[in-house]
Amino acid sequence: MADSYLSKTPSASNRRTLTFSVWVKRSQLGSNPIYTANTNISTDSNGHFAFDGDDTLHFRSWTGSSYQMLIATNRKFKDLTSWYHIVVAMDTTQATDTNRVKIYVNGVQETSLKYSTYPAQDYEGYWNSNILHNVGRGNDAVINFFDGHFAHFHFVDGSALAPTVFGETDSTTGEWKPKLTPSVTYGTNGFFLKFENSGALGTDSSGNTNTYAVSGNLKQSINTPNNVFCTLDANQAYTVANVDFAGTAYLGTNGTANGCASTQMVKNGKWYFEVKVETDRTDSDGATISIAKNGTHAQRRWMYSGSTAIVGKETGSNGCEGITYQPMTSTPNIIDDGGGGTVNYGVQASANDIIMCAVDLSAATSKIWFGKNGTWFNAPSTSSAGDPANGNYPGLSFAKGDDFWGINITAITNQANNANKYMFCNFGEGRFGTTAVASANADGNSVGAFEYAVPSGFYAICTKNIKDYG
Repeated sequence: MADSYLSKTPSASNRRTLTFSVWVKRSQLGSNPIYTANTNISTDSNGHFAFDGDDTLHFRSWTGSSYQMLIATNRKFKDLTSWYHIVVAMDTTQATDTNRVKIYVNGVQETSLKYSTYPAQDYEGYWNSNILHNVGRGNDAVINFFDGHFAHFHFVDGSALAPTVFGETDSTTGEWKPKLTPSVTYGTNGFFLKFENSGALGTDSSGNTNTYAVSGNLKQSINTPNNVFCTLDANQAYTVANVDFAGTAYLGTNGTANGCASTQMVKNGKWYFEVKVETDRTDSDGATISIAKNGTHAQRRWMYSGSTAIVGKETGSNGCEGITYQPMTSTPNIIDDGGGGTVNYGVQASANDIIMCAVDLSAATSKIWFGKNGTWFNAPSTSSAGDPANGNYPGLSFAKGDDFWGINITAITNQANNANKYMFCNFGEGRFGTTAVASANADGNSVGAFEYAVPSGFYAICTKNIKDYG
């Protein structure tokens, strides 16, 4: 979460030989600190392990006015859908300079380097010295915070280890996966952060009790390398910086709405998600919730603002390209200008109401339902309540075509246009921003945590469910 991090000032130990291993899922582009060691703001001397402003990966040590070490990849890490396993092995006692620092991603060494200033032999860096160390927080001179997810963070004091100690290739899928109980001698200051204790996320599981203190409002997540949940994609956002809360919210900062698309798309199956609308603004083209077909003009409407950002207003020649629900206007509408037109649907929402959405893509003629605060809306022009579980009384039926569908939301400021407001998405992680859902309803596959009961046969959008039902 923004402005949240872990910290500890360890005792001095081995500053020449060490290993970092961490699984990372980014939610923001640009500068994102992973692990830093700081002295003070006046000298700006520090160790820095981070994604830099150009999305390359940096491992560096800076003293006063110059780099003592700067290793940076040419590769840019802009994929906000996947997890990366990053290992940095440092051993400055090596005679060959290129052996003193090695960076691995998903088990493969990064050899194409933007910068390759290797440390001098026997150089002692800032990590493992008696100064403040931070997980997810930048250096004192430039304070910034990691926005995304961490899993299985190892620090090994006194050994430079290969990535195969911490990960391995799955024999069935060919994917790189974590070793849940690696055989590691952690050394004096070593730690293993599993993040499994929601009340003490800095707890060390290495046996050393090198527990890190929690600052801010960190939250445990069920988004893991083994099951990746849908989030919002800053690569597909009108304003990149407005994607927040580890990709589960988009901030409206303007009186004209703009939006963002999701990381994951689905082609078949039945899917459920929730959106909490923070604004009280009643513009029809303000806070909206949409689905859009991949590769269409509708799917790219996140690039625009105002009415041109509304997915359902795309009049594609290939029929339905997107569907939008406008919950805040006095006569809410569901829009499909590629086929179904604009239809009055539902009951006007107020600030902080939770909108439910169920999408059935299991047949060529697909269906979508919306509801509010636990109640499904009546089908348009009827008194028949929506019934997603039995496929009855949808807000709209549409021809899905032979392609994938993703989610798009737009956000806007408040009615007075003097306060920024969020659209909070719950794709199954069980919270709106930092507020946990009260009910924690899982889907039929025992996945996710939602405020309201998931209709029978519908599922959270995540890799496990897409594999099983998509």
